[in-house]
Amino acid sequence: MEAIKNSNDKPVANGKANVNKKKLYIVGIGASAGGLEAINAFFEKVPADSGLSFVLIQHLSPDYKSMMPELLAKHTMLKISKVTDAVAVQPNAIYTIPADKNITISGGKLYLEDRGSPKTLNLPINIFFKCLADDQRERAIGVVLSGTGSDATLGIEAIKQHGGMVIAQDPDSAAFDSMPKSAIATGLVDFILHPSQMPASIVNYVKHPYVEQPMVDEPEGDMDNDLFRILTLLHQKTNMDFRQYKKTTVIRRIERRMGIHNILSRSTYLKYLQEDKEEIEMLSADMLIGVTAFFRDKQAYQKLDKEVIEPMIRDHSGDRELRLWIVGCSTGQEVYSLGMLLKENCRKQNKHVPIKIFATDIDQRAIDKASKGVFYDSIEEEVPKELLHRYFIHQEGKYQVKKELREIAIFAKHDITKDPPFNNIDLASCRNVLIYIEPELQEKILSFIHFSLSEHGHLFLGSSENLGNYSKVFDEIDKKHKIFRNRSSVRIVDIHKLYPFDRKHKLADKREKPEDQAAVLSESKIINNFKDAVLEDLVPPTIIINENNDVVHVAGEVERFIKLPKKQLTLNVLKMVDEQFYVSLSNVIAKSRNQKGKITSPPVILDDKQHTAVSVVAKCYTEPVSRMSYCILSFIETKSIRTSSIGEESSNKQMNKERNAHIRQLEEDLKETKEYLQATIEELETSNEELQATNEELMAANEELQSSNEELQSVNEELYTVNSEFQDKIQEMTELNDDLNNFIQNTHIPTLFLDIDYSIKRFTEEITPYIKITRNDIGRYVGDFNHTFLSFDLIEVARKVVDTFLPIEKEVITAKDEVFLVRALPYKTAKKEVKGVVFTFVGVTELKKIEQQLVAKARELERTNQELEQFAYVASHDLKAPISNLVALLEVINKRKGINDECAPVFNKVSESVTRMNRTIRTLNEVITIKKNLDLEPEKLSLDNVLQDVLSFIDDQIVNTQAQINTNFEAGETIYFPEIHLRSILQNLITNAIKYRQKDKTPIIDIQTLEEKGQFCLLVKDNGRGINMKEYGKKLFGLFQRFHLDTEGKGIGLHIVKSIIEKYGGRIEVESKLKEGTTFKIYFKPSTTHEPYN
Repeated sequence: MEAIKNSNDKPVANGKANVNKKKLYIVGIGASAGGLEAINAFFEKVPADSGLSFVLIQHLSPDYKSMMPELLAKHTMLKISKVTDAVAVQPNAIYTIPADKNITISGGKLYLEDRGSPKTLNLPINIFFKCLADDQRERAIGVVLSGTGSDATLGIEAIKQHGGMVIAQDPDSAAFDSMPKSAIATGLVDFILHPSQMPASIVNYVKHPYVEQPMVDEPEGDMDNDLFRILTLLHQKTNMDFRQYKKTTVIRRIERRMGIHNILSRSTYLKYLQEDKEEIEMLSADMLIGVTAFFRDKQAYQKLDKEVIEPMIRDHSGDRELRLWIVGCSTGQEVYSLGMLLKENCRKQNKHVPIKIFATDIDQRAIDKASKGVFYDSIEEEVPKELLHRYFIHQEGKYQVKKELREIAIFAKHDITKDPPFNNIDLASCRNVLIYIEPELQEKILSFIHFSLSEHGHLFLGSSENLGNYSKVFDEIDKKHKIFRNRSSVRIVDIHKLYPFDRKHKLADKREKPEDQAAVLSESKIINNFKDAVLEDLVPPTIIINENNDVVHVAGEVERFIKLPKKQLTLNVLKMVDEQFYVSLSNVIAKSRNQKGKITSPPVILDDKQHTAVSVVAKCYTEPVSRMSYCILSFIETKSIRTSSIGEESSNKQMNKERNAHIRQLEEDLKETKEYLQATIEELETSNEELQATNEELMAANEELQSSNEELQSVNEELYTVNSEFQDKIQEMTELNDDLNNFIQNTHIPTLFLDIDYSIKRFTEEITPYIKITRNDIGRYVGDFNHTFLSFDLIEVARKVVDTFLPIEKEVITAKDEVFLVRALPYKTAKKEVKGVVFTFVGVTELKKIEQQLVAKARELERTNQELEQFAYVASHDLKAPISNLVALLEVINKRKGINDECAPVFNKVSESVTRMNRTIRTLNEVITIKKNLDLEPEKLSLDNVLQDVLSFIDDQIVNTQAQINTNFEAGETIYFPEIHLRSILQNLITNAIKYRQKDKTPIIDIQTLEEKGQFCLLVKDNGRGINMKEYGKKLFGLFQRFHLDTEGKGIGLHIVKSIIEKYGGRIEVESKLKEGTTFKIYFKPSTTHEPYN
């Protein structure tokens, strides 16, 4: 377009609104069919500490579960995760798209959106790239990898418009090159690389100050020397002058190109431009990025349709042509959007209105693309389905504008800042052109547009553009959507401004210092004004043309000899000149160029009262600076002199007579030819109508085939993506299978795999001595083979495993007295379905012998232990009487005779020792008594009843300490256990909790039942002093172990509790923290809650 455009109809925001304090660089990667290999190659070269974030967008079937995170993890150290809604993007991380969602980004957070109807085309890469551009602006980076179709094309346009970076995979390295080629065809791709080369380019780019530093507005005014020289070079090489575009915009575009090439200074970049012609083209393309779309800003188009186009068609009458001018048409989307609105209104109102749309742009590449009228299928997002089918033909993944829409548009290269405008325009659209140029140039453009409009013509501007001083000549139809109507029939523009001669934009050929610019421009203006005055008075009407015969300058009153065309705009002098001068003008131009001299044509007699004779003088020359060829054409007027010679008059009359006869003959021949042609035309029209009917049928069939092909292509693309992942998965499964085979073979354990029909699937060689099978027997019923295991029905065991889904384990003996531990386990699939049985035969013959030896040893130890316990019991019983007598004797001595001071210490020590011995003997007797009774039969008990008996027994302690007992037996209160032992457990734990309470707290004891770890559990929790588990944890259940010496105790309670629990098949666990309390968990044997022990 004429200027750099913004998708929001706004100029690129200044740095203050765009500072990204976190400096987060987000790389969007779009991939489709064949993308897996490229993705792997890309991430293998990404440094783990690059600071970049990667969002991977693929084309996935909504019903397919992607394995991309697992597959990609093998090729990168970066963190990989699937996107969840509203997740903040982190550096050094990869985010993948869920199969049934689209991803957007806002404020650095990723959001998920539903894909929509399966019948509509889903373009997830376009969706994400557009959001990424809006959110990250110049920090946005887009990468396009292998894939089919054209997804990403619209997205990279948005990224480039915001100053971001775009890289595409080299099509030669892509498995499917449609998507990279589509991106490259836009002309917006910065690099075309192999995926493994991309990370290095991205890392270099993000380090450049253009991206690293926030954008800061430079003060408007004179340019520095390097900037001026860059723009001057650009003007000389491309004939595009950007020096009256806004300075900040121009600088950001130049800095972006510097960032791409990692160039830090403008002077270095100027040298690079001087040496690289291709970079000049790339820079000019960056300046002219035409980011456009069909029906861009839909509300504005709806308003224009209602307020302007509909009435325009309704009020139209006669054969007058309806004329529109689209200024800065870019690649044509706006042109065809307005064309469809016009056509639709004609169709709805059933009117035939001649329409001509003049579409102009300074960018020839954009014009060429627009005139072809071919767009990628991504336009389905923008064009309503009904209009898409009515005005486009879908073929080979692209949409071609139909002839009826294409033929109303004329595309031409045209510089609105210099070239003359059209005339009698009913609607001019100049959207998002003015916002990037200086106010003075804006006014000039508005003056041209106003000049072009008919008396009540309309003007359509972008949402951020204004009329400025021209508001007085327009009525405002819609302020919000910038729709205006011309209210002045007077055209307030100098006729000379309509020609490409604006002295303010002439190049200064010698320009070195920025401080000289104002003086040079001022001097140039004075000289040019002087030249104009001299030319007007002394020089005949003169036109200067370039080597393409385009008018570049005029002087004098040339309006008598050339005129603006009514239809397609052209600056070609041969198409603008009056027809009576055509032959003379073309001859002198050709001769002057060939002979390199001054050529004068024979005079042409004008049909005026004076019979003025006009000769055309042509002189061609080469401009020394640019080396471009120009030609000066002057129209020299003289008075026609009538000859008085009779001979000459007679001769002239004879010549006229012969000429008239010849003309009449030619007219007759022409009449016959016309009649013949008319007959031929009528025949051709008949044939054409028949062909057209056939063609319409073929087009309808073609559209149906294209629709089917599109669906098949989409399915094929998804299948290819799935297949790629499956290929990786197959490789992974192959490796896993190899690992499994090696594991099975190297364990040297006889193993047998059976399927659900008990046929042999797999086995190890170690099983063959016991079951006579070979590799050829795989697939046969295992019951057909004999085995050497005694009293072992292999089929019956397999059936039980399949029926119950539970493993079976048992010992079997072979005929050679070998002992095996057989484990039969269900063969489960990934979906937890049982599809067979796995048998393992672990040889335990030696273990069995050792086990028998251990059993014998255990019995011997048990017998010894019983003897020791019996000895302790007898010893304690025998000592009990003497100790009792000794205690009584000491009491008698103390009461009757008294103890003098000299003997008192000795007496006290003896007394304490006797007392301690007596207590130890009683405690030992208590422990021995309990252990002797550990073979009591369980009985059905109520936990609550037993607890109440215990609490009643220790009621004094509870009352004295105000202890609070809380119970909760929701998990069950019935238990099969010896009552005396259950009482002992509860009494020991509760009295310990009361005894070792904290002095400043009321004791709180919680007693409850739980179902934990698949076992019935009794929990006793207190808020007492707690125990230092680090220091005393291993001694906690030892005999005579005490941990609070300031409180009286025996040190046997926990030992007794543990002995009882373990004797009846349970276990006890403890958790404790100092000053917080202690929790005991008693896990009973599973049968405790439903049947007595056997």
